[in-house]
Formats: sequence, C-alpha cells, structure tokens
Amino acid sequence: MGSGGTGDGGGSIAMVDASQMPAPEAGPMPDCTPVNWNNANMVPNPTVVPVDADAGAGKIFDQAAGLDDYNYTMQEFLVSNTTPTAYTTRMVVKKPKDAAKFSGTVFVEWYNVSGQIDFAVIWANSREYFMREGHVFIAVSAQQVGANALKNIDANRYAPINHPGDTYAPDIFSQAAVAIRMQSDTLLGSCMPVHAVIAGGQSQSAAEMSSYLNNTYPSTKVYDGFDIHSGPEPASNDPGVPTLQLFTMTEGNGSLGDGPNLVEWEVAGSTHNDDRVTTRGMELAWAAGSVGVSVAQCVNPLNEFPAYRVYNAAIDHLIRWVRKGQRPTAGMPFQTSGGSLALDADGNVLGGVRIQDIDVPIAKYDLNNSPTDPTNTIGGLACGLGGETVPFTMAHLLQLYPTHDDYVTKYTAAADQALAAGYELQADHDDAITQAKAAAIPQ
Repeated sequence: MGSGGTGDGGGSIAMVDASQMPAPEAGPMPDCTPVNWNNANMVPNPTVVPVDADAGAGKIFDQAAGLDDYNYTMQEFLVSNTTPTAYTTRMVVKKPKDAAKFSGTVFVEWYNVSGQIDFAVIWANSREYFMREGHVFIAVSAQQVGANALKNIDANRYAPINHPGDTYAPDIFSQAAVAIRMQSDTLLGSCMPVHAVIAGGQSQSAAEMSSYLNNTYPSTKVYDGFDIHSGPEPASNDPGVPTLQLFTMTEGNGSLGDGPNLVEWEVAGSTHNDDRVTTRGMELAWAAGSVGVSVAQCVNPLNEFPAYRVYNAAIDHLIRWVRKGQRPTAGMPFQTSGGSLALDADGNVLGGVRIQDIDVPIAKYDLNNSPTDPTNTIGGLACGLGGETVPFTMAHLLQLYPTHDDYVTKYTAAADQALAAGYELQADHDDAITQAKAAAIPQ
C-alpha cells in the first residue's frame, strides 16, 4: 500500500495546513438595502398579523404543492383596518426561504371566487415560473364570498375574518399593496426589499382588475403593473401603468387594442379553463368538500394545450416592462371567418400567439365541452369554459410525422421560433423539447 493509504497497514495520513486551503466560495448575499416608497396618495396601511401555525386545523387553505422543490415556504396573515370601514381578511405569502434568492418583485393575485372559494388561478398555472425566478407570490382574499368560505372550512382558524362586502374589495386590495411595501419585514422577512408590486387576476378576478384599473388605480397608484387574464379590457388603452392582457380562444375575437401602456395577446390553443387549472384546483379538494364543491365531470376530456408556457412568458415580459422599461413583444390576433375564429384543416385556430404545440400539433384543441350533469353549476363553468382535447388518430399522426425523429425535428424548430419571438421562456422551451423526445409520437 502506498504511503497515502490508511488503516492497519501503517500508512501515514498527510496533514494539510488549513491556512493554505482556498476559502469556500461565498453564495449570493441578500440585498439588505431598504426601499423608500412614497405613499403619495396616503392609502391606509393596515394591521398585518401572522396566523398561528397551530390555529384550527393548522393547515392553510391554499395550494402548497411544489414549494419544497424550489425551497419556498408559505405563510398566512390576517390583514385588518377600520378605514374605510372595519374589516379583517387574509393574505397568503409564498416566498423563497433564502432571502438572497428573492428577485425584488412581488406578484399579488386577487383570489378567484367563481367556485365560491378562494382559488389562485395564476399561481396554479405558473407556480414553477414564479419560484424558479425567485419572485414572491401573494394572494389576497379580497371578496366576501371567499373570505366567508374560509370560516366554513375552519371556523377556529379563520374566526377573526370579517369581510364587510365587495364594495370594499378594491380598498382591501390597495391596502394589501401598501402593507407589502411598508411592512415587508413582517410579510416577507428581513433583507427582502420590494422593488415592484404587480397585480393580477383571472376570469372573474380579471374583471375586478379591469374595474380596479379604471376606478381605483388613478387615485391610489400602489401597483406598478397589471396582468389581466381572460377578462374585459380596461376602459383605456393607456391605463397609466404597464398592463398585459391575455385572451384565450374563449374570449379572443381577432382584434387587439394595444396602446401606450397596454399589450394584448390572443393565445392560440388556449381556453378560459383547462385541464391543468382544473387538476391543480383539485389540490384544494381536502377543504372544498366541506363547502360543497365537487369535482366536475365533463362530457369530453378538458383542453390539455400547454398554454401555461405562453402565460409564463407573458408574466416575465410584464415584470421586465415594469422593472426595466422593456415593452413586451407584440401579440398576433386570431384569424376570423364569418364572425368566428378561423380554423385549419385539423380544426385548430389560425393566427394568435403561437408556440410549437399548436404549430406541430398532436391533437385538436377547441371550445366544445359540457358537464355530464347539467344541473352542476360549477361543472358547467369548469367544463363549458374548459374546451376539449381530441387526439389525432395514429394514421393522421403518421401522415404528419412519418417518424419520431421527424416529429422531434419539426417540434424543435417550432419551439426555437416561439423562443425567438418571445412567446416562450428558455426553461419552458427546453422542458418542452425534452417531453417531445420522450413522447411516443408516432408509436
């Protein structure tokens, strides 16, 4: 055995002078420089109190899936004030455990309550994006039906909640932004200075965002940008702050109303609801059952088009617009024919913002669906707005892609185009190609 060996053979152990060892590489340091924000319009700063982790069932009513994969944590707060009237509602904060990973951007979602409970749809679509980029994500129980449902879910944990009605929802949402900026140490932690606060909502909440932009933002100016997803346009195409509007095939009509502070995208292949959102929404099922919400059963399989890839890119564009002044890539309108969306020979929409999954398709993605139980109101919403997926037959796939290599080559070329156009992010582009290589297309 050589002299470097160890054990009973008598080899010696080399001694190393620690002073000669290279210092370990230091990781990124958190930014501890405070941000001085001027609350010029004197929006009230509410009281924010963390919810006792052991209160009630000790389980936050929200989606926790995937947090550990990105070293994120989730915390719940009660937010209250007596101005303009007495209220107590809640905020849920998802943030990186390591302050050095924080991007400086906070995205605030107005919980969607179409299902009569709080549901963060934008988070459900894009949670991987938010966490891999280091953004803080906060959702606000702005509307009364969602706040009151919490008390039905866990009467003890949510006993302090007192929502005075949706007339005050815009005030609550404004005050949440003020708290994020002025009480960041409480809500986020030390050394997590907030450089931008961006608001968003989907569907019913998108309508609230448009109304907020029209009627509340001009007098508050507490948000730096808006993501309006599947909702009505604001009254002006220059709402005074960067705003990105997303339309699916359900809402898009082939026209775009871009202006100085408004960029609109119509996303080919997407529908108002889809399989991804519905599946992730069922992560709430442990509590949803206690308030009478059941899983929707649809006549046809829900739309499986991966629209989230476009949604991730849109949010990323919006953040860079707010933080760096870089206007997003312009969208493309859907093509129309006779007042309806124009379709190709396979039944897929023409025009719009396109990625590889619509340009190199393996299925038809359309709007046709309904609940198996026509009396199920929630099912009517989920299925009726969820579209359908109609897979191509193997014979048709072989016509389009004679070999698997041919499919991957065409898919990759289209993905490269989407990436270059700004409609897809690098991480999603790479993941999509990995999935295409593993897919049995054609068998």
